[in-house]
Amino acid sequence: MYSTGLVHYRRKFPSFDFLGFTHYWGKSRNGKARLKRKTSKKRFRRALVTLNQWLQQKRNAHKLPQLWQAIGQKLRGHFNYFGVTDNGHALYHFEDAVHKLVFKWLNRRSQRRSFRWESFLRYLAWHPLPRPGRLVSLY
Repeated sequence: MYSTGLVHYRRKFPSFDFLGFTHYWGKSRNGKARLKRKTSKKRFRRALVTLNQWLQQKRNAHKLPQLWQAIGQKLRGHFNYFGVTDNGHALYHFEDAVHKLVFKWLNRRSQRRSFRWESFLRYLAWHPLPRPGRLVSLY
């Protein structure tokens, strides 16, 4: 005789993408089912690809303070659109990915290395880029 033990079947509810968000069913803090939202994988990837192309084109066209200000505007726009309930994790992931892209392209402006990671973080501390802020409650 074989003992199968307890098998838990978890029913997966369908999710759908709409307006740049993936809408899915999740649980609230008190255990009730509710609709949640996170940034769609397609939109997340597209935002990073377009920022990567923009940085590649503009890295030498502007001085660092002007470039930094433009990057801040792009980040602020992304955070303002996607800053809704349950999407904080995706916003912090986007912020981290943008920092890595900016570091990469700033170091390709000449044959010399512009920044080491430590000095980049110091520059970021002195001239902070926008951070994901307060999320807009959809409830």
